[in-house]
Amino acid sequence: MARSIPLILMSSLGAPKGHAKVEIGALRRKSVKTVLKITASFLNSQTSSKSNSMSGVPKCTSRVAIPYKRLEDVSTSSLSKYATSDISAEQPHQKEVASSSCDSLDTPECSIARRKSDRRKSFTCLLMARSKLLKEQCGSVKLEALSNIYDNCNHLEVTEYVDDIYLYYWVIEAQNRPIENYMEIQKEITPQMRGILINWLIEVHLKFDLMQETLFLMVTLLDYYLSLARVRKNDLQLVGLTSLLLASKYEDLWHPRIMDLLSVSGESYTRDQMLEMEKDILRKLKFRLNAATPYVFMLRLLKASQADTRFEHLAFYLIELCLVEYEALNYKPSMLCASAIYVARCTMQMTPAWTPLLGMHARYQESQLRHCAEMILRFHKAATTALLKVTPEKYMCSSNSKVASIRPLESLP
Repeated sequence: MARSIPLILMSSLGAPKGHAKVEIGALRRKSVKTVLKITASFLNSQTSSKSNSMSGVPKCTSRVAIPYKRLEDVSTSSLSKYATSDISAEQPHQKEVASSSCDSLDTPECSIARRKSDRRKSFTCLLMARSKLLKEQCGSVKLEALSNIYDNCNHLEVTEYVDDIYLYYWVIEAQNRPIENYMEIQKEITPQMRGILINWLIEVHLKFDLMQETLFLMVTLLDYYLSLARVRKNDLQLVGLTSLLLASKYEDLWHPRIMDLLSVSGESYTRDQMLEMEKDILRKLKFRLNAATPYVFMLRLLKASQADTRFEHLAFYLIELCLVEYEALNYKPSMLCASAIYVARCTMQMTPAWTPLLGMHARYQESQLRHCAEMILRFHKAATTALLKVTPEKYMCSSNSKVASIRPLESLP
């Protein structure tokens, strides 16, 4: 569910040319209460003060530094070069500190976990909180009584409108057919290059500590733009960073500064180039950023699944594995989410694997999910040996219940 964003957030913020580079992991954001009280005039003053104070933020030691690289030399043969820690070999001065365990106190992932309690929650994240009333009813009330998975007493769940909102998403999803095979119009980029780019953008998204819905919207905007415009190999990274900027403006309460995004690309582009790309993406998409991403469907199905936090992390892990895979574009977002839920339930040996309540809210029967579920299971089994490792490393942390360590099924039941 999209939130109304002030128009001032749609204007790109610059920085002085002498602005020092800072570690992205040290960025801090304001709480929800503070952000909600911001007025237009206060926002302008905060923008200028933030740019002046960022140079004084202390640097932190990270296990894997964000790769400052260019993607113009990416090819299928060099996949392993750009997918591993050697990706930053072009910058010998960039120091990387190895760590054998994500539970180390020096790892950026665990530093994010430590400040989870201080982090403001997005509106859509609040919808994932299952009501106490629903938990008390589970197992003793018939399906008809459980058909409404939302709590009428919780005004944040907007129960009067939530069904209409999801009806809108299903209509949008039906109108926008899956954009598979769009690489046929591209002459210089390949599906492998797309996967490398998204793998890197997931890491950038993690270091900036942006919200989960921003990640999924970023990939959706990137794919839709690539399906509409022919992109040169040298501009692919610029398209990805600009998609991240637009997604964070639309979904997040805070977005990275342009100069910080340019710095992680090794200063491969200029501020004017990013602003031009931002306008071009908006024109090509006709300013329609309220896309039906997998995230919005995942929220609904997780509530219908009535599972614990570890199951939620496993479901999100499976759906994020699909982001870097070009093959996943053959399926609609709702189908991907339903299949991820199905595979997660099978992996955790939950019975039945597909409940009538899930079928009601997902609008899919178990037989319809088999083909897509087998694809997701294949991604799950290949994750440990894949060259693109950011997502498995992300979900190997305690804050994500270490679900990446769960052994995948040999086959679906």
